Amino acid sequence: MINHIHYNVTQSTNSDLKRLLSEDANLPHLTVVSTAFQTSGRGQRENSWESENGKNLLFSLLLRPISLKATEAFAISRIVSVAIAKFLRKYISDVSIKWPNDIYWRDKKICGILIENSIMGEYLDTSIVGVGLNINQREFSQNLPNPVSLTNITGKEFLLDKVLTEVVTSIEEEFVRYFENRAKETESIYHQLIYRLDTKALYKVAEVVVEAEIQGVCSDGRLILKHSDGNLRYYAFKEVTYML
Repeated sequence: MINHIHYNVTQSTNSDLKRLLSEDANLPHLTVVSTAFQTSGRGQRENSWESENGKNLLFSLLLRPISLKATEAFAISRIVSVAIAKFLRKYISDVSIKWPNDIYWRDKKICGILIENSIMGEYLDTSIVGVGLNINQREFSQNLPNPVSLTNITGKEFLLDKVLTEVVTSIEEEFVRYFENRAKETESIYHQLIYRLDTKALYKVAEVVVEAEIQGVCSDGRLILKHSDGNLRYYAFKEVTYML
């Protein structure tokens, strides 16, 4: 693993990695910042990420996309979520990807991903990928809607250093695969793993609850919903909410 920096406690590994990148613009691809505990961990939709000290995998990873246009930035979400799903499927079944990039086991959330991209001209310059993966935590706050950990599912304890190496290796392999003209493979796996794909379910759109089926995700990251009237509609992140 290249350039791994670990903190026992920090506010946010994404913030740490952004600071390191501001101090050294040549920070290597696949630089990892990990921690045992975050005091200000963040998730999607500006939510906080809660994790028991020393029980879960909390890290941020620096990726340097090769000739990826800013308009194709959703590819990073596909790459990372597919890679983590592949890692988890070595240990458990029933893994899916809840759009855009949460990782689910059945109807429970096992992993959250927060991606922050920087752009140079028409292309992505860097992607900072923050990952919170529930590993050994057995009990969670009642304020969290549907968390689950690898230990909850398997009844086993895992070595966090080993898991970190496996997850980063999986991301690296998927990243290389994507940019070696095998992007269609990653896109196909992402599609197959979409949570609630082709299943009627409830969603909140513009404060109105509707029944619809997920048909897929566009290359730009928009969710495709087939509404009860048979029409397809396209939604950007934050325009639609899952009713769980």
